[in-house]
Amino acid sequence: MHRKYFLILLGTAFVSMLLAAGYMWDEAHSQMPIPENVIPQPISPFKASISAVGIVEASSKNIFIGSPINRVVDKIYVQVGEKVKAGQTLFCLESNDLQADLRSQKIANRNALARLQKLQSLPRPEDLAFSKAILEGAKVEFAQAQRFYQAIQSIKNSGALSQEEVSRRKYNTEQAEVKVKQFEADFQKTKSGAWQPDIEIAKLEILQAKAAVSKVEIDIERTCIRAPIDATVLQIRVNEGEFPPSDSNRTPPMILGNIDPLHLRVSINQFDASFYNPQAPAVAFLQGNAQQKFPLKFVHIEPYFVDKQNLTNDINEKVDTRVLQAIYCFTENDQRIFVGQQMDVFIETEYSQAEVTDKLP
Repeated sequence: MHRKYFLILLGTAFVSMLLAAGYMWDEAHSQMPIPENVIPQPISPFKASISAVGIVEASSKNIFIGSPINRVVDKIYVQVGEKVKAGQTLFCLESNDLQADLRSQKIANRNALARLQKLQSLPRPEDLAFSKAILEGAKVEFAQAQRFYQAIQSIKNSGALSQEEVSRRKYNTEQAEVKVKQFEADFQKTKSGAWQPDIEIAKLEILQAKAAVSKVEIDIERTCIRAPIDATVLQIRVNEGEFPPSDSNRTPPMILGNIDPLHLRVSINQFDASFYNPQAPAVAFLQGNAQQKFPLKFVHIEPYFVDKQNLTNDINEKVDTRVLQAIYCFTENDQRIFVGQQMDVFIETEYSQAEVTDKLP
């Protein structure tokens, strides 16, 4: 019986302790001060305005430097933040095999040139002399064979010579005559020099060899990536000994841009586009610093709506929409602004969207 009362008292005490702890926790939290917003949101300086998001970019746009071929990076010649001139080498890819191929193609080109020069130098004096000597020798043999044959014409019927001997001397004469004609043709051929079609073929071989050399030289030139404009190196994403990224649109090996001056690409929601006036005053704020504002100057507009990509993180922001992009520049250079930085932008309007909605019937 005493044990039963003891358990009842113990349970009552435990419940009381839980209630007291809950009360104390509730009191403590109900009196805790609500912290102020550490990063205040920027407030539009205009009575009616369009709010937008801007991304800082180079005035030349951010140029994604790509690689036309997939080879190991041999040497990087620039550093981040360095100013480069148009045509300056940024980095080079390994090209040892191409250099060897170029030497081989140049040798083939010299061989083709030598063949053409050989054909154009014909006939050589020594070739003419040699061919003429052979011709003269053939004429002597023909004259001798002819005399031997003519000598037996008066006695061929006397029976002093056999018919076989007569036929043999006649055959030697005819054979010597044929040799004279053959060597005469060879001499004329040597004397006339190279055949014109052979010269044309040799010229075509030279053109083909030059084209092969030019192709390898172009391949070697493509291994050296150069700056397209005067710009500043904004980012380097590749190291020596690495392959450049295969998708240069997403991860380019290097990013360049002319940052003097900087531009701000402002994305205007399509629902606010009808209220937008390019000539209206506009200001930008650094996200995280609502105290400093930057006046903007209109540059141009890109009259094509694109999908929205940059967000303001406002709770009422429309996400699934398209935006009109306008380009502004900063009226003053500021060292606190960097390419790729996101800014809050306000553009003055005559009426806000809310005021127009209220006026609708």
